[in-house]
Amino acid sequence: MKNAPEGWKLESSKQVYDSYYLKVFEDRLDLAGAAKLYIRAVRRDYSTIVPFSDDGKKILTIKSYRHLVDSYQLEVPSGYVEEEETPRQAAARELEEETGYIAKRMVRVGSYTLDYSMFVQTGHVFAAYGLEKKGRLQLGKMEKIARTEFTPAEKIRRMLLKGTILNAANIVALYRAMHYNENRKSRSGQ
Repeated sequence: MKNAPEGWKLESSKQVYDSYYLKVFEDRLDLAGAAKLYIRAVRRDYSTIVPFSDDGKKILTIKSYRHLVDSYQLEVPSGYVEEEETPRQAAARELEEETGYIAKRMVRVGSYTLDYSMFVQTGHVFAAYGLEKKGRLQLGKMEKIARTEFTPAEKIRRMLLKGTILNAANIVALYRAMHYNENRKSRSGQ
């Protein structure tokens, strides 16, 4: 705790849960004489990729079933970064597995954390261009994709503003990638 307020110390840390996706810790803190039990979790990092049509006006989206909200949601491809894999490699793999497309060009447009008050986890965001249909979907057990389609970016912008896209990782990725895409077009004079 090198940047903590004066008098704050980590007394001990104990791992209380461990799985492939999540590790949970109990930290005992001394906050300048006041004891505090702090629960924190470490989740696997993930990559989200926003695939644009050649003209940059549409985004390749998926309609994916999500168990926790018991509904199909409009999303872009996203998934965990596996061991021995870079965030860029994870983004490319997820794009192909969830849509059957590959990208000739991928641009890293940022990274972020969803909740640094409780979770250690980084989300990586990529924009993709030069899409080419290569294969078929390769979905995991908990993945059910009903539809893959190019959705107008303006429609997605309206959905974001109305709050109909629920997943925070997708919200951040879409805003960041759309901002990058718009600036890319204005710089090139398109």
